Amino acid sequence: MANRNIVEVAFSKIQDAKKTDLESHEIQLGLIDDFTKVFEKAIDNDASIGVTLINALSKAESKYKSVINEYEKAIKLGDKAIESAKDLGVDLPNTFKNKILSSKEGIKEARTLLSKINQLYSAF
Repeated sequence: MANRNIVEVAFSKIQDAKKTDLESHEIQLGLIDDFTKVFEKAIDNDASIGVTLINALSKAESKYKSVINEYEKAIKLGDKAIESAKDLGVDLPNTFKNKILSSKEGIKEARTLLSKINQLYSAF
């Protein structure tokens, strides 16, 4: 009977070990599932942010190119106005000339920003 009692105790301990081992595996699988869900959400959000940023950069790039074109037109018209005024012997006001200079600076700034946008594109 003592042997039977030892066998029952041993069997009971084996069952407890199996149960603990199964519970441990269930916990590990639960953690893996939780990790996978959080990881996939992070990947989706990361991709979404990238797409949003690329779209915004593309729009900004297009707008800066348009601004450069507008400034270039303004400069050409301004230069023609200055030349016409000279032909007439009239000097245009400094505020007009300053607007031409501002247009040239606007082109420089827009080109600098376009360069930065292209650098950001290369990050993707």
